[in-house]
Amino acid sequence: MQANEGVCSVEIKNKSVGFFAQLTWCLCILHHCERRGLVPDIRLTGDVYLDPRRGPNWLDYYFDLSTLTIAKGAARRVRYTKKISDFYGLGLPVAPAMSINEGARIAREYLRPKPHINMMVDDFWRSLNVDGPVVGVHFRGTDKALEAPRVSREHCLDVLQRYLRNDNSIKAVFVASDEQELVDFIKKEVTDIPVYSHNDHYRSNDHQPAHMKIGQGNGYEKGEDALVNALLLSKCSTLIRTTSFLSAWASIFNPGLNVILLNTPYPNKFWFPESEIFSTRNTKYCPEQPP
Repeated sequence: MQANEGVCSVEIKNKSVGFFAQLTWCLCILHHCERRGLVPDIRLTGDVYLDPRRGPNWLDYYFDLSTLTIAKGAARRVRYTKKISDFYGLGLPVAPAMSINEGARIAREYLRPKPHINMMVDDFWRSLNVDGPVVGVHFRGTDKALEAPRVSREHCLDVLQRYLRNDNSIKAVFVASDEQELVDFIKKEVTDIPVYSHNDHYRSNDHQPAHMKIGQGNGYEKGEDALVNALLLSKCSTLIRTTSFLSAWASIFNPGLNVILLNTPYPNKFWFPESEIFSTRNTKYCPEQPP
């Protein structure tokens, strides 16, 4: 950074970490840069979300990155770029001293979804034609059991149905999941009000994470699915969810979002922003009880 005259230039090339986990790394880098008076220059080049036709930095596919770097002529000052494959290569804390509100402010300033992404989200939400609050459901399955105890779909449904019984102002449910089975299950069991889901490009039918199948499908479309669903979940009045970087970012996009959390990560995986969301006053913890 000294050689770069104050530019923090980082390239992250990762093949095994999801969209919002890598966005969280970006948020931590941006937070570090703000505290140290550095100019951020971040590139994400891993294969999972890469579409060579759109360029070498997939972060730029989805976000209008801050013009701060360009305005300060930072590109001309970069002599050294730190190239890493995981967050630990940065030497920054995995759980930074950052609140959800601060993370939301940094995201608004530096990571603005591109107009076509916002248009997709707004058009979908408008198409629901719902006159009243919508409760969101996000169930992260497939390989997430490596980081947090798996929640049964029955517990997820039970919490949702109890919530609907207690709040008759809810007009619809929006459900998102990496598992097609869960989406179908909620739509089948909840019949009193409409249940909607986004028509994702990819969703698992074999309990294997579809977004991690490198070489299968379009990298850009996988990232688009993740970002659009997170933004849609952020529009809900309350979000019932399992632990996940994707739905945790719904609280980054909307820090006032009410959350009912069905599980928490294992202690050595309790990272930001989940660790902060868990302790906020608008989060209720509703774990599954052992049989």
